[in-house]
Order: sequence, then C-alpha cells, then structure tokens
Amino acid sequence: MIKIIDTKKDNVIAVEFKGGYEVEDEQRLEKMFDEKLASGLSQINLLARIDKLSITKSSWKAMWDDGMYGLKHLNNCGKIAIVGNSKVEEFLVKVDNAFFGNTKKGREEKYFHVDDYDKALEWCG
Repeated sequence: MIKIIDTKKDNVIAVEFKGGYEVEDEQRLEKMFDEKLASGLSQINLLARIDKLSITKSSWKAMWDDGMYGLKHLNNCGKIAIVGNSKVEEFLVKVDNAFFGNTKKGREEKYFHVDDYDKALEWCG
C-alpha cells in the first residue's frame, strides 16, 4: 500500500510504502504522474520512502509495470530520492543511477537513510 505525502510542491510526487506494493498502487502512481504531465510539467521529481516495504507481500506484476512505465517516461523523470534503511537498497540505487542517471538532463537518483528524510525532501524539491 502507498501513502501519498503532501510536499506542497507541484513538481514532486512523494510516497511512503507500507506493506506490499500492489497493482492498484502502481496504477495510482501512474495516474498521478500522468496528471502532472498533463498539467504542463515536463519533468517530475519523486521521493519514495521504502523502509516499510515488504517485497514478499508485493505484486511482481506491479513492480514490472512500474519499471516499464518508468522506462517509457524516463525523460520525464527528474530527481528520484529513495529513502530506506538498507545497505543493499543504497547499493541498488547507485547501480540504477549509473545506468539511468543523466545530470545534464536533470535526472539523478540518490539514496537517503530514513534518518535523513528531511534532507531527501529538500533535495527532491
């Protein structure tokens, strides 16, 4: 399940994952992203707090669809802040950024520990 976090910033989508990530959650995120694009924004920043996400309770279809949607809209992605509490997550974010990051286009993915949530929000906005 996702919980939307109000950032009061038009170009930011911020969510907290709790429990599993389901198809309905993925569709909700797609809709939010599409609405921001339709409003005239060309690049959207994302903050995802994943420290309470359970992979075993998540839908593989939701994660696959999320990845495919992200690749399709790669040029519309700006900063992506991943907030978690795992060295594995931190490593995966670095790998992801190495492949998909492009600072010239404003696209960068960065990991923040849960203790640095405020820094992640500031960086993303």
